Amino acid sequence: MGIIASNSYLAVFSVGTLFGAASAYFVLRFRYKPKEEIWKNGMEERFEFLDPKDEYRLILGVRNDLKMQKGKVGAQCGHASVAAYAKALKEKPRILRHWLKFGGTKITVRIDSEDEMLELARQAKEKDVLSSIIRDAGQTQVAPGTRTVIAIGPAPKSVLDTITGHLKLY
Repeated sequence: MGIIASNSYLAVFSVGTLFGAASAYFVLRFRYKPKEEIWKNGMEERFEFLDPKDEYRLILGVRNDLKMQKGKVGAQCGHASVAAYAKALKEKPRILRHWLKFGGTKITVRIDSEDEMLELARQAKEKDVLSSIIRDAGQTQVAPGTRTVIAIGPAPKSVLDTITGHLKLY
């Protein structure tokens, strides 16, 4: 009887195969997961604001002094929403998850000037709320580099109200 047909060889081969398969399973199951994958799988570590049950929103502030047409405003708000989403995905994925859980609410408000926009960005930074200012390429209605829209959030409504509560809806 040769070594290949012996019972001891089959036992060692079987144990080795099972050990290899089990090792691969545990390595793949418990490997390091980047933040984006943690967000996708719905795992949470902790909340970044005091009340996780507070409604989360994204505020879009449109400069009213530029007198942009409706289509232009829509495009600029779209750019701001995507920029806010990308920034939140990179910097605060748990906040993004809560915002999406609450329906991804977006509220558009009027801003009277560029100075007011910059002041809102300063207040947002002071309260550790994400903000993104959109600059236009200048190919249609406004000059190149003009700041058109600011996205503030996503963040809890109670925090956003302290920054943008005085602004009127667009």
